[in-house]
Amino acid sequence: MRDIKAFRYNRSQRRLKPGWILVFSALVGLNAYLFLVRGIPVPEGRKKPRPGSPADAVAATGAKHEPPPPTNLGEMAGVAGQRGFDPDRMLRRFTGGTRLDAELASQPAGQRTLEQWCERVEGTIEPGDNLMAAMKKAGLPGEEAWRAISALGRFINPRRCRPGERFEALLSPQGRIERLFYHKSPLIAYGLERRDGKFDARKIEQKAQVRVEDIQVVVGSTLYGSMESAGERPSLVMDLVDIFAWDIDFFLDPRPGDRVRLVVEKAYLNGKLVRYGRILAAEYDGKITGKLRAFWYGNGDVRGYFDENGGSLRKAFLKSPLRFTRVSSGFGRRVHPILGFSHRHNGIDLAAPTGTPVWAPADGVVEFAGRKGASGNLVILRHANGYRTIFAHLNKIGRGIRKGVRVRQKQTIGTVGSTGRSTGPHLHYGMTLNGRFVNPFSQRFPPARPVPKRLRSDFRASIGPLLERLESFDAGKDEPSAAAAADSVPEAG
Repeated sequence: MRDIKAFRYNRSQRRLKPGWILVFSALVGLNAYLFLVRGIPVPEGRKKPRPGSPADAVAATGAKHEPPPPTNLGEMAGVAGQRGFDPDRMLRRFTGGTRLDAELASQPAGQRTLEQWCERVEGTIEPGDNLMAAMKKAGLPGEEAWRAISALGRFINPRRCRPGERFEALLSPQGRIERLFYHKSPLIAYGLERRDGKFDARKIEQKAQVRVEDIQVVVGSTLYGSMESAGERPSLVMDLVDIFAWDIDFFLDPRPGDRVRLVVEKAYLNGKLVRYGRILAAEYDGKITGKLRAFWYGNGDVRGYFDENGGSLRKAFLKSPLRFTRVSSGFGRRVHPILGFSHRHNGIDLAAPTGTPVWAPADGVVEFAGRKGASGNLVILRHANGYRTIFAHLNKIGRGIRKGVRVRQKQTIGTVGSTGRSTGPHLHYGMTLNGRFVNPFSQRFPPARPVPKRLRSDFRASIGPLLERLESFDAGKDEPSAAAAADSVPEAG
């Protein structure tokens, strides 16, 4: 009984007195006041951000951070501790890593963009280079270049990049490619972006504005130089040569005062010419050639350039197997430049720089391709109707050109050189008809098939507006410009 009474006494002693309850309530109220009403200022002397961080860049510019919007929670201080909004800490938290992508680049000023954070590396494909070699020359690490090329492999063949194609990359301080663009042409590029440690590859295609424009050039000393003086690019001259390759030898035939008129498509991007499209109509009015016209027409399997009557410009043989050349030795009897005695020259020597492409003048089959004595590297083609053509002293024989292979007209079969018994780079061009040597430049070859009768009305309707444009050129442009008349740029070889 005594134990029970003692237990009851101890329980009564443990009860809180009213004064303690008041003290506890006061402390809770004080903390609630500090938490909900007053808040606290951010303490001074806070640790500065590490050098080079985005927050440090903000401090350097003197920019101020916008405070966060007020909330119902306010800030805690006093007995409950101290917690405040620290913008530098937040910037370090979200930008302190090595990965900054396009989303971060679009954020407010004060946070560094990818371009500010990385080193810019640029490079161009040069003759004889593949993509890996060009990237190493530009200074990209080999392992990173290999990863980038592997990612681009779904779009391009890195071993067959063309000279002039270029790339640009952003390289992080850790030596990693964060972004790369490979420009295949002015309108087509391929982009790489590093995301989660891997490259995300995509094709970027820009749309150009295509305009149809009229061009008129009066030939001065050379066609090439006159086109350049008129503000046009060399590629347009090459396109013109291709159109009239069956009728005009563009080294021998042009004369000062000849006129060229073109209706051509031009592609513009941001107001700048990026490339030529198709020549829709062409006219060459020369003292040697007379007036020749060509119109592009395509309907089903009938496609190509035709004259205004529907006749095809394409003939069985090209006028010359080279785009531009100079006859250094004609057909017939001559004094041999090395042996020194007179003999019959069964062909024509066409002087041109080493490496100039040599075309097959007509469809045919390769009868011989290889090295042969004084002829050096030699290719012989067999054509229809008893014709054979001979190409000697080649620097290189074209890829895939071997005995029995079929070739198409204007296919490259080799390049100009000086192999065998030769005094300098040139092409010996010979032709036989039924086993007898003939002068290739004196032959008359029939044209290809004309526009079929069933399409003649459609053809006339198609070329009608183009014919009007050729005939309505401004008469004020007929006189050669001073630049065109006085230019002295040598003809391209």
